[in-house]
Amino acid sequence: MTGFLGRDLDLRAAPTANESLDRVVVCGAGPVGLTAALTLVQAGVPVTVFEKLPGLSTESRASTFHPPTLELLDELGVAGEVVGRGLRAATTQFRDRRTGPVATFDLGVLSAETAYPYRIQLEQSKLTPILVAELERGRAAGEYDIEIRFDHRAHVAGQSQGGARLLVGTADDLVQVDAPWVIGAEGAHSAVRSSVGIELVGEAYPERFLVVSVAEELSDHLTDLAYVNYVADPAEWLVLLRTPDHWRVLFPVADDEGTDDEVLADESIQSRLGAIVDLGRDWEVLDTSLYAVARRVATSMRCGRVLLAGDAAHQNSPLGGMGMNSGIQDAVSLGRRLGRVWQGAPGELLDEYDLRRRRVATEFVQADSHANWLVLREPDPGRRAELQADLIAIAGDPERHAERMRRTAMLDAVRSSL
Repeated sequence: MTGFLGRDLDLRAAPTANESLDRVVVCGAGPVGLTAALTLVQAGVPVTVFEKLPGLSTESRASTFHPPTLELLDELGVAGEVVGRGLRAATTQFRDRRTGPVATFDLGVLSAETAYPYRIQLEQSKLTPILVAELERGRAAGEYDIEIRFDHRAHVAGQSQGGARLLVGTADDLVQVDAPWVIGAEGAHSAVRSSVGIELVGEAYPERFLVVSVAEELSDHLTDLAYVNYVADPAEWLVLLRTPDHWRVLFPVADDEGTDDEVLADESIQSRLGAIVDLGRDWEVLDTSLYAVARRVATSMRCGRVLLAGDAAHQNSPLGGMGMNSGIQDAVSLGRRLGRVWQGAPGELLDEYDLRRRRVATEFVQADSHANWLVLREPDPGRRAELQADLIAIAGDPERHAERMRRTAMLDAVRSSL
């Protein structure tokens, strides 16, 4: 495993230490990696988590938990705290930026099908401490064999005889780690994925996404807001999301609108916010982030003893809030199957994981989030009127309303392909 350049280390150098672990190694201590770890230890599998940061990430990023994800977190014993700390959003609203509310959709129509007929709005940075607390509780009680090592960055993954091999950078060493199985859950720039030669197939979106968190109470300025609002406009569509602490506004940013620094400049941010509502003063901005978006799926989520989950395996538009949810669902699906393989079941169970979860990524997550993007930015007035008329008709038809909610809540995806 020589000849690779890591992001921070020259990996042409020989490892300074070697370690053999008779455990599953999970790379990444985000929502996906920690969910995979919790699923595995509850199945009796020993786990070590490597995280490149010195602690848990504090970035807000994803903030929506759909009903089937809450069901899975319930099975893991952590849904109660997620629901207790989060904001219940039973309805989502489709709006036109120029004319106002168009149609409202209610997850309550699924109350006979799920114990969680609502979305929970809670940033992913508040989920990860909940997962760690449960892992630490189980370890202290002697129930879980788990360790989390911060400041451990996976640079290269590959196969070894009867297992997998990693090169892991720490503050002092480049360590060669051998383990029976490795899970790459370290995000879109996964070194685990790239080093085993798995490609992502798809395309980048022609715009960046700007997320601005504000202290302003948007419902004081815009009428009939739900906690989750998709606002259509051919010039500049929006997403308005309420979290327990603040509102978040998502803007599209075309490539010709300036460099990242120019887009994130205070004057530019205030201009965008002022176009939503002119407060007669500057908006109080809490946080901003700007990122590129793609719709890509890995050609495989398994390479021998190396497995992928979450953004390491598939990326999509955040419209619809499906990214983190599908990643958590990956983690449970993978953890359950790998737990059975650890106990002696055939390894083909992991091929089933690969096929099913890539199907979800392509046929549900990518398809739906991309369709949302197209609807929000539709430039043709006639077509836009048709789309909005159809949304109104769906909202008013109980059967079609329930069908749409099953799909957008990801119930269909989980019921068919977990």
